[in-house]
Order: sequence, then C-alpha cells, then structure tokens
Amino acid sequence: MSDETRQKIRKSSQQLQSLRRQKGSLNEKAKQWAEKRDTVHKHIKDLRLEAAKTRDRRDVINAKVKTLKIHRDESRNIIIEKIEEIKRLKKKLRLLYVKRSRVDVNLIRKEKEDIEWKIQTSSLSLQEEKPLVERANQLDIELETHTQFIDTKNQIEKLRTQINAMNEEADLFHKSLKELADQSQELHKTMIKNLNEAQSLQSEADKYHQEFLQSKRESRKLHQECIELEKQVEALKKCLAETERKRKKEQQKKARERLREEAVEKLEKGRKLSLDEFKFLAEDEESG
Repeated sequence: MSDETRQKIRKSSQQLQSLRRQKGSLNEKAKQWAEKRDTVHKHIKDLRLEAAKTRDRRDVINAKVKTLKIHRDESRNIIIEKIEEIKRLKKKLRLLYVKRSRVDVNLIRKEKEDIEWKIQTSSLSLQEEKPLVERANQLDIELETHTQFIDTKNQIEKLRTQINAMNEEADLFHKSLKELADQSQELHKTMIKNLNEAQSLQSEADKYHQEFLQSKRESRKLHQECIELEKQVEALKKCLAETERKRKKEQQKKARERLREEAVEKLEKGRKLSLDEFKFLAEDEESG
C-alpha cells in the first residue's frame, strides 16, 4: 500500500511540475502580449497627449489672433492717457521749477540741521527762537518743493518708458498677426495627423489585449488544475505519513514485547537484569 501511494505521489508530482511549466509559459506569453499592448497604448497616449497640447497651442494662438486688434486699440488708448498725464506733470514741473530754491539741496539740509541743533542745545528766549523756527519751516518748504520736483521728473520718465514699451509691443502684435495665423494652420494639421495615427494604432492594441486575455484564461485554468493536484498530493502525503506512523508504532510495540519477553525469561532463569531492563519491566508493570 505504501509503495502504491508513493507511486501515486511521484506521478501526481510530475504532472504538477508539467502543469506549472505550462502555466509559466502561458504567463510569459501573457506578459509579452501585455508589454506589446502597453507599448502601443503608450504610443497612443503620447500621440493623443501631443494632439491635445497642439490643440491647446492652436487655441491660444487663435485667441491671440482674435484679440490682437482689441489689445492694439487698448494699448493706443492707454498711451493717449499716459501722454495726457505727461502733459499735466510737465505743467506741474514748470511751476515747481519756478518755486524751488536755486541753492544746493545739501546746503539747505545742512542749514536746517544746524538750526535744529542750535535750538536744541542753546538757551534761547522765545524772541530769539522765533526767527530760527520760521527759517527752519521755510527750509522744510524748500526741501519739500525739491522732493516734489524730483518725483515729478521721475514720474514723467517712467511714463515715457512705459509708452515706449507699449509702442514696441504694439509693433510686435502687428508683425506677428500673419505668423500666428500660419502657425495655427500648421498646428491644426499636426493635431489631425496625430489623432488619425492614434486611431489606427488602437486596433493593433486591441488585438494584443485579446491575446493577453486568452493566455491569462488558459493560465488560470491550469492554475486551478495545479491547486487540485496539490490537494491530491497533500492528501496522499498525509495518508502515507499516517501509514508510516502506524507501521512505526506497530514495530515499536513488537520491539517492546520482544524486550519484555527477554527480560521475563532472564528473570525466570535467575539471571541478572540490566538497569534498563529492570526499568522497562517496572514501567510495563505500572502500565499494566
């Protein structure tokens, strides 16, 4: 019975190894089909992504073309406003020029600081301090006038810089109009080409996917067969192990019986028992 069980285990194990090899081969095929499918899918994705980017670029350009005239008109209106602002500031600058002191501004600051120091550090009567305070106030006005004069000049220069920049921008808009229209047309052609190529590749990817699914179905079927065979082998191994356990138990029982008989025979003949034989008979007596 044990030999027959071992033979069944060997046969089932060989069959299981064969099924596992077949399953491994199918899984490898499925992997290859999946890699081909994924490669094509990636190409399709890249093409569609590129088409989307191209469409976005085209739409941006079209929007620029449509709004170019609006931007140009807005720029012209802003330039006119800035020119009017410059005219207003020039009038203000002329008035400040007339009002401002011709003395160097650093000398004015120095005189004001000297006066403030004298007021703070000297013991002056109100009558003595009054003309100094009035002079300090006058110097403050001169300094403020100078500051306004410089600020106004800076504002005018800043406005002129902005006008120059806006004029340059308007020129660029004008020159770019035809270029943008041509670019939009070329981008549209590229987008259509990429979409058509992606659509053509989709059928190829679908074919690879079907091959992948077929290989996976066959692999799953073999996997289930492997599971059933593994269960059979496991059951046979358990049966064999139980048979071996019973056989060893029977052998141990016979060995104990033989040892007991030998010990009893020695005892009957008055022969000296070994310590192990004595313990064996004592244990046998207790178990009996």
